[in-house]
This record gives sequence, structure tokens and C-alpha cells, in this order.
Amino acid sequence: MSAAQQKKRNQEKIARMEIVAKLYKRGYSCRQIREEVMIRLHLGSYSLATVQKDIKTLLEEWRENRIEDMDDALQLELERIDETCRELWEQWEKSKTDYTKTARKQKGSPTRDNQTGETTIRTYHTERTDTEVIRLGDPAYIAEIRQQLAERRKLLGLYAPEKKDVSGNMSFASFLIESGMLDEAEQQAGE
Repeated sequence: MSAAQQKKRNQEKIARMEIVAKLYKRGYSCRQIREEVMIRLHLGSYSLATVQKDIKTLLEEWRENRIEDMDDALQLELERIDETCRELWEQWEKSKTDYTKTARKQKGSPTRDNQTGETTIRTYHTERTDTEVIRLGDPAYIAEIRQQLAERRKLLGLYAPEKKDVSGNMSFASFLIESGMLDEAEQQAGE
């Protein structure tokens, strides 16, 4: 095969894969994808086996990208949680700091200046009260720290998976058809 033929074949595959990716993401069945690709690219033939091979290739590519992207996203989320926990610990420590609360009261009476006519208040008594406030810390900070650490453990997969029981009178094949993961035509072809 010449270089020009190989280049053309690769371009056709890229175009086909773009269409397959869009349709597969929208939940089209293999047969529907096959028909749509043939119409859009004016293909004389496009086998179901090739459709399935294209989907498998896309899934592997997406999985690789998702793993790389997920590692980056996971690291970002862990950094955010760590930063939040550092700030929460700082605020927790501040919430335990004792302090002196000062309150001032003033007593006075209004007076009027005879020359300007302005009314002012003449203070005749000032009272200052100092109160020692002993703080034990705001428990809301500890609750939020615990929540952040639980989220961190979830992201790291440190909890056992949750078991979910699904019951009903539906066969596994019926479930796949109902969920759109398998269309009836594919099921009948497999029987």
C-alpha cells in the first residue's frame, strides 16, 4: 500500500471514529451507528464487527485518558482538601484563644452652645468593663475537619465498597436492553 493510500485510509478512520464517538456517547446501538456512519461518509460497507472494534478502540483510548485525567483531578482535589484542613486547623486554634472583652458606657446630657446654636453631648460619667473570656474552641471547625478527612479517605478508596442488592423479576439480558446497553436486535442475533 502506498503512502498516499495509507494517509487516505487513516483520514477515513479518524472521520469514522469521530462519528462513532459522538453516536456512542448518545447511546446509539451498534446497528444504528453502522447505518449513520455509512450515510454520513457515503460508505458502501461497514461491518458490525468493525463498529464494535471502533467502539473498543475508543473505550480503551478514553480509559487511558481518563486514568491520566483522573490522576490529575484526584491530586488537585486532595490538595484542595489539604489546604482546607490547614486553614480549618488554624481557625480551630484561634477559636481556643482566650481574650479580654472591653465594654464602655458613657453617660451624658445634651447641651447647647449659646453662640453657635449647636447641640452636643457633655459626658459626665464613663464606665469601662473588662471581661475575661475563656474559649474552649468552636466545635464546628472540628466537625468540618472530620468531614474533609472523610472525603479524603473516600477519594483514596480507603473505605470498603458498598454492597447494593437489586431485586426484581427481570433477567440480566432484559436489564441490559432496558438500560440501553444492548439493543433487542443484538440480543436476537446472539441467540
